[in-house]
Amino acid sequence: MSFLHRILLTIAIGASLCACGGDGKQTDNPTKDTPGKETPGKEEKPVEYSITADAGWDIYKAGTYRYGPSIIINDDGSIDAWFAASGSTFAADAGGQLYKEVEETKIPINLSSVEVGLAFTAKEPFHSLEACCPTWSTNGTESMTMSLFIWNSSYSQTIAETPVATREVKAMQDNAWNRIAKEDGTKFDSGRYLLILSKGSSNAGVWYYKEAANAEGMDLQAFQNGSAVTGAPQVILNLESTAGVSGSYWDQISYQHSKDGGKTWTEEEMVLKPTKGTRDELSCCDPGVIKIGDYYYLGYTSTEHTGGLENHLYMARGKSPKGPWEKWNGSGRGGDKVEPIVTYTGAKEKWGVGEPSMVVLNETLYLYYTWDEGGPTTRVATAPADDPLWPSKLNHFGTAVNKQGMTAADHCDVKYFDDMGMFIAVHTANRMSLSSFIQIWTSKDGRTFEKWKTLNGSLGAGLHNIGISGDSRGHIDINKKQFIGYAYGLDENGNSSWGRWNTKWNPLTISKKQ
Repeated sequence: MSFLHRILLTIAIGASLCACGGDGKQTDNPTKDTPGKETPGKEEKPVEYSITADAGWDIYKAGTYRYGPSIIINDDGSIDAWFAASGSTFAADAGGQLYKEVEETKIPINLSSVEVGLAFTAKEPFHSLEACCPTWSTNGTESMTMSLFIWNSSYSQTIAETPVATREVKAMQDNAWNRIAKEDGTKFDSGRYLLILSKGSSNAGVWYYKEAANAEGMDLQAFQNGSAVTGAPQVILNLESTAGVSGSYWDQISYQHSKDGGKTWTEEEMVLKPTKGTRDELSCCDPGVIKIGDYYYLGYTSTEHTGGLENHLYMARGKSPKGPWEKWNGSGRGGDKVEPIVTYTGAKEKWGVGEPSMVVLNETLYLYYTWDEGGPTTRVATAPADDPLWPSKLNHFGTAVNKQGMTAADHCDVKYFDDMGMFIAVHTANRMSLSSFIQIWTSKDGRTFEKWKTLNGSLGAGLHNIGISGDSRGHIDINKKQFIGYAYGLDENGNSSWGRWNTKWNPLTISKKQ
């Protein structure tokens, strides 16, 4: 699909644009503010605005994904961008990873017919090893054996020796991490070892990366049925005994910086991760970032539901776009607790709350978030932006953007367009399909939005999870170059390959005429 075609959207702004729609219900006393005050002297006659998505380029190639960007244009024209990125394990974060996985090559191997081995060199004493094992959803009925040997020159000679540890794993849970360690809890010495996973029942398996980058000095060699093969099973090494340190999490927040309009970027850094043992330990995704005073505030989605449902909205803050971040604990920041700032209270087994975006106008913070218990809507809350404890002082209003009549609509990114004197919200619909498109809504008061126009044209096929740029307070300046970013990608059959998407970056041309 050609990206040379330019997409033109003309928005006529006049008195008739005072937004109506949404449920508009107030659940607390509203904050007194006046949208538009920061851009005085508006012309009384209608002004036409055109927003054109210029030809773009990929800034991430799947791989897995980098989606839902939050984009800040700094005063010097440089760009800060945060993305939802695929997750990792707590063991990898602690330095116990044997190798770097190549996500797109991950496959399940059934241990009922294949004996999988991994030889490795431990540079220092270690406590245990763990393998991630699928059971094809047959929880509690599968089993397999884990055996650890000291390496002795060859595979056949090694397995002829007595293992230094064995474990028969019973009642396996799908995609659980299964551990082998010494019975007395002491560490294994440094040296070269061979881990064998074998004797699997009919639906016991191990995840396997056909490609894996060897960690320095580990000297990895994988085996299947005794023959040397490339890649590696999904195994992690625990240097210490901390229970559950190796658990995996689904998503984390990545950060990159550009000085040339998104043509080149700094090396990606994973800057916000889940905290083990807290309410956000399964995931940190869907970033929404704003800067107030000296602090960046990063909102994100997480859940305690192992099926990824009943999500809540969380908030962290830091003095650098890369952190370190202090997470909200319910009354302040830091400590052993991580608590949501908006808790989902809707129907069970529904998606829930998350996907934040923020705007500061007249020292009032507008917080927008998805509320989905059977249909996607965007809600709004306000708080005093100059209060460091604003997450505890949110005034919640009803639905601001009601997308329930739309097919496969996703989250809104909201900004304040100074020259228009309007809030604008953008989102994709018919997401992950050949007919995907971008919808734009407008609002005068920031609390009720009206559907306006679609941004149609030659964008990436199968697009979803869009972000639109603004300044550090969430404002769009017509005199500065602006951008959109989103995930996209369909296979040769026109289907989205779940979790394997490119990220597109499109400059915007914004202009007006009398």
